[in-house]
Amino acid sequence: MQHPPRRRSISKALATAAVAGVTAVALALPVPVAFADPVPPTPAPAPAPAPAPADPNAPPPPPADPNASPPAPADPNAPPPPPADPNAPPPDPNAPPPPPAPEPGRVDNAAGGLSYVIPAGWKVSDNTQLSYGQALLTKIPEGNAEAPSDTSVLLGRLDLKLFAGAETDNSKAATRLASDMGEFFMPFAGTRQGQEAGPLDAAGMPGAFSSYEVKFTDAAKPNGQIWAGVVGQVPPAGTPRSQRAPERWFVVWLGSANHPVDKAAATTLAQSIRPFTPPPPPPPPAPDPNAPPPDPNAPPARPGVGVPVPVTDAPPGMMPG
Repeated sequence: MQHPPRRRSISKALATAAVAGVTAVALALPVPVAFADPVPPTPAPAPAPAPAPADPNAPPPPPADPNASPPAPADPNAPPPPPADPNAPPPDPNAPPPPPAPEPGRVDNAAGGLSYVIPAGWKVSDNTQLSYGQALLTKIPEGNAEAPSDTSVLLGRLDLKLFAGAETDNSKAATRLASDMGEFFMPFAGTRQGQEAGPLDAAGMPGAFSSYEVKFTDAAKPNGQIWAGVVGQVPPAGTPRSQRAPERWFVVWLGSANHPVDKAAATTLAQSIRPFTPPPPPPPPAPDPNAPPPDPNAPPARPGVGVPVPVTDAPPGMMPG
C-alpha cells in the first residue's frame, strides 16, 4: 500500500474545492451601490419667438450683380512682414509726447502773438490798411461777386493803443472796446439797440464779449452791427500802466443788416485764440575758413537806415558857434 501519494491527491482536491467555494460566495454577495445626490431636472429651453411674417408689399431684394468682381484673395507669394528688430532700443517712457497734429484752418500771427482758426467762408487779407490789431479777415465772395465792404473782422493784441486795454476787467474791456470801435467805424447819428454781453472761455483763458446794433437816423443806411470779444489773463490789480504786458487779445466783428454779424462764429473765433510765440531765428552760418580776410583799406560800410551819422567835415559856416 502506498499511502503518501493518496494524501497529496486528497489535499489537492480539497484546495481546489476551497477556491471554488470562495469564488461562489463572492459571486453570491450583493455588490454595494454608491448613492449620489439627486440631480435637479434641467428646465426646458424657452421657445424661440416666431419669425415676423414677410411683408407681401416689400420690394424684392436686388439681384446680385453678375459683373461684380469677387474679392481678391490674399497673395500667397506676398513677402511676410519684416520681423521686429531685437536690437531696437525700447521706447523711452520719459520722451516728450509727439507734437499735436495741426488743426485745420489754424493760422499763426507772429506780430500779434496769437493763433486762431479762420471761420468758414472767410480769409486773411492784406493788413497794410489796418487801423487796429494785427490781422484782418474779409468775407470770401460768392462766384464773380465782389467782396462785401460792410463786414470785416479785426484781431490782435489788446495793448494800450486801445483805450479798452487799460481796463483790468475783461467784461469792462469788451464793453469799452465795442463802444469805441462802434464810434470809430460807424460815425453816424443813431441809436444803439439789442445790446448783449456774456463770458468767453478760450481753452482756460477767461474772456467776455459785448455786442449791439445801431439804428441810424438816416433811414437810407442799413443798421450797423458790431461784436467785440476779449480773451486772456487780466493784469494784477495795481499794476502800473507801463508794466501791463499785453497778454490779452481781441476780436471785433463788424457787420450790417445786409451782412449781419454771425454771433456764433464770432464766439467760436474768439475762443479759438491761443498764445503764439514764433520760433527763434536760425543761427548765422559759420564763417567760411577759406574766405579771404577783410581788406583793411576798404571804405566803411554804409550805415543802415535810421542810424545817426556824425558829421566830421562840415564847412566852417555850418559849425555851431
